[in-house]
Amino acid sequence: MAAGRGTRFLPYSKAIPKTMLAVDGEPLIVRNALLLDRAFDLDILYVLVGHKSELLRQALSQVKSLKAKIEFIVIPDEQISGGLLAGFAAVVPYLEKEELFVAVLGDEYYGGQDHQAFAGFVQSYPDFYVCCGVKKYGFPDEYFNNYSVDFDANTKIIKQVQEKPASITSPYFGLGIICAKRRLAELAQEHINLPERTNLINLFNIIAGQGAGPVVGYEFYDSYVNINNRSDVYKMKRSIRQKRWKDFKIDVIIPAWNEVESIAYVVKDFLPVAHQVIVMDNHSADGTAQAARAAGAKVYSEPLSGYGDAIKKGLDRSNADILVVAEADGTFRAEDLEKMLQYIKNADAVIGTRTYWQYIEYGANMPFLQRMSNIVFGGIITLLWWNRKSRFTDVGCTFRCLWRESYQKISDSLIGSGPEFSPEMIIELLNSWQRVIEVPVPYHARIMGKSKFSNSFFASARTALKMLRLILFKRYNSWFNNLVALKGLWLKKD
Repeated sequence: MAAGRGTRFLPYSKAIPKTMLAVDGEPLIVRNALLLDRAFDLDILYVLVGHKSELLRQALSQVKSLKAKIEFIVIPDEQISGGLLAGFAAVVPYLEKEELFVAVLGDEYYGGQDHQAFAGFVQSYPDFYVCCGVKKYGFPDEYFNNYSVDFDANTKIIKQVQEKPASITSPYFGLGIICAKRRLAELAQEHINLPERTNLINLFNIIAGQGAGPVVGYEFYDSYVNINNRSDVYKMKRSIRQKRWKDFKIDVIIPAWNEVESIAYVVKDFLPVAHQVIVMDNHSADGTAQAARAAGAKVYSEPLSGYGDAIKKGLDRSNADILVVAEADGTFRAEDLEKMLQYIKNADAVIGTRTYWQYIEYGANMPFLQRMSNIVFGGIITLLWWNRKSRFTDVGCTFRCLWRESYQKISDSLIGSGPEFSPEMIIELLNSWQRVIEVPVPYHARIMGKSKFSNSFFASARTALKMLRLILFKRYNSWFNNLVALKGLWLKKD
């Protein structure tokens, strides 16, 4: 079932359907198709499509491991509003009398450990008309966001179901994986055109009342997320990442230019928490590359056009799952990375902020004007990208981490080669509708040496102007290009 418009998933569903969300590198629709195919040894897999169906067709056509034959059933736009009732009604012509079929909502995430047992249960149960997956809720929101199930765990009988219950009457809620006889699809077809249309879930009660056969349930235990909105997406991501957390590799990228006095300390600090520390050395003349290499870092020494160029090339060279950026001067410490990693489990990127007074350590280079500039520029980004629902108080903090897949989505859009790269990365993450979280981090005094960008008022002012210019360019350039295009069309028309 993958024909819905995903109105609750706007504005993301303008670009892709919910069923095309990437899960472990493959679209959710592909994952669900493979789970069904492997568990039930399917003959035919019908995919009900409507909204942006070409994307679903393309994704499924590229799956070589599907044994089932794929056929697409197109739900016309005028019928999509009928929801699941319209979807089940549409499959009637494809089913033989009394034939069992299994259906799953394409936008639900299943951990995958229950499908095989569910298939065995429905194939061994003596006789039933409907069997749906059920699960005990952990928090009430799971219960209220699905349908309630009055389920007897001993007999497996479902006495009653209720769509979007108003109160908790059972420890179980129902899932979107359903095995049924053709009669359920026929009932959906009968009710789709009635003046007082019911919903699919209420048909379970009708079947139970008719005495045609029992409505039963099978309990699922593995992780499950019903994806309705953006928060559900990150709930799913956290569930997946939590299971695999120990397998993820972390690389720390450090841009460096003439930092021989501090670089070895920084490399040794981050090495215990990283797969590798990558130092991008801009042909330092003081032995920075040699000191970093001796401390255990992977060093690339080459001509670089600036701070941003160094970071981008370092990120490009990493194949780790999580990418961390830090400074070569010791102003950020590995002990503070753990907090950022906790936030990254259900976010795409975590950006540090140095502007909290309580976290500015004694001797740190954060004068009043520099602090206020970062706060103001952070506020500008927050305001201009208000509908991304992120908040920023620091645009120049180097200390940040992001998933490699998140970086790959924006890498081609990054043009800044200097300090303006810091706000640009934030902006491009927002432009691609990724979740960006800002967290306070301690800002330590430099170990030794001087800052390359804020060691004087004029250096700080020059950096601030570069950042402001890039922020405004990134926000208004697309608008300007659209106006130019419209003007061109207008002149061509004249």
